[in-house]
Amino acid sequence: MDGLPASLADRLQALAYEERAVAFLHIDADLRLLGAGGNLDNYGLGSVRCGEPALEQAYFLDGLLPLSHSPFFVPAVELVAGRAADVHLYRESDATWVLLLDVTAERNAAQRMQQKAYDMTLLEEREAQLNRRLEATNAALLETQRDLEIARDAIQEELRRKQLELTEARTLQLSLLPPPHRVAMNDCRLSIETILEPAKEVGGDLADYFCIDDDLLVLVLGDVSGKGAGAALMMARTHASFRGLSARPDAAGLFRSPEKAVELVNAALAATNASCTFVTLLLAAFDRKTRRLTYVRAGHVPPFLRRGNGTVEKLAAAGGLPLGLMEDAAYKSAAAELGPGDGLLIITDGITEATDLKMELFGDGRVTEFLSTSTAQGEALLHDLFARVRVFEAGSPPADDKAAILLELQMSHETCASASINV
Repeated sequence: MDGLPASLADRLQALAYEERAVAFLHIDADLRLLGAGGNLDNYGLGSVRCGEPALEQAYFLDGLLPLSHSPFFVPAVELVAGRAADVHLYRESDATWVLLLDVTAERNAAQRMQQKAYDMTLLEEREAQLNRRLEATNAALLETQRDLEIARDAIQEELRRKQLELTEARTLQLSLLPPPHRVAMNDCRLSIETILEPAKEVGGDLADYFCIDDDLLVLVLGDVSGKGAGAALMMARTHASFRGLSARPDAAGLFRSPEKAVELVNAALAATNASCTFVTLLLAAFDRKTRRLTYVRAGHVPPFLRRGNGTVEKLAAAGGLPLGLMEDAAYKSAAAELGPGDGLLIITDGITEATDLKMELFGDGRVTEFLSTSTAQGEALLHDLFARVRVFEAGSPPADDKAAILLELQMSHETCASASINV
């Protein structure tokens, strides 16, 4: 710069070189690179090779060379890594000099200013739109609030009414559970206990027993697919169907061959089962005279037979499909002999399929272990089993209904008076 001492002029030139990341390329007439220097790395040119085609190494020169006139200037050319440079081209003899000056900062500042001005314009437009919308929304919200308050009051009243109905339905469902039954036999005392715990207000598990003639005792335990009100209605139909059969003149013949009773109820349920709901069922008929238990297992959990010596076996004979699936489904019965000290436990899968926090099933094995080690009898045994399942579930809400029937031939050294029941 004219007028500056040489030292200051040199210093000014050095500052410009450092701040602007000056670099150059020297290219011959055949567009091969003769030389390069300066801050080449700033532009991604640190690995250029002399003697090689220049355009293959500096793509931004494509279309600029050879020069049509000199000097030639291209402002703010976008290069690698987000860099921008002013490109100055000069022809000297048969060669071309390309000078690069970094203008990234200026480019970025200009972009920021443009973006800020654009954002400010958008902000003003959006603010005006927002104000208009807020006014309209505020008016709509006031109207909606009034509507919601009315709807809330109506919903709360409906929920209160539904809860009352469900509470009444639960009470009615639990009232179907028969009372304990105890009656003396020759050398033992027969007792029956039932228990039912719906997972919700009402459920789909069925536990019932009734007497036919003086010697035949029928046990019915079922589990309707699904839960809630729909399952409870199917349960009520199943309960009413078996109770209806028990009042027929030929009831003794039907239940002494329990597969016949199961086939009749299955046909009735399947004929009007648009929802495809099904019922797994265990129907057992116990003859007090012969102490023979005849049972049908319609897709149900096998019952557990605890012998007087403490051994436990499962009555796993397959009887047929769950009820309600096929009108003409056929069923088979199986039999077992019971003696003094023996006990029959019939359960639903709400017990065996109860899960802990690790999603492990309670399973048949834990039921077997419980029966083989417990010294409890009757109602105490059922309550102990259900308590053990609740502990296993570790406070988690029950996923399914639970029900059980326990028939025991308890050892007795005294003559017990027969207990009559209304069934």
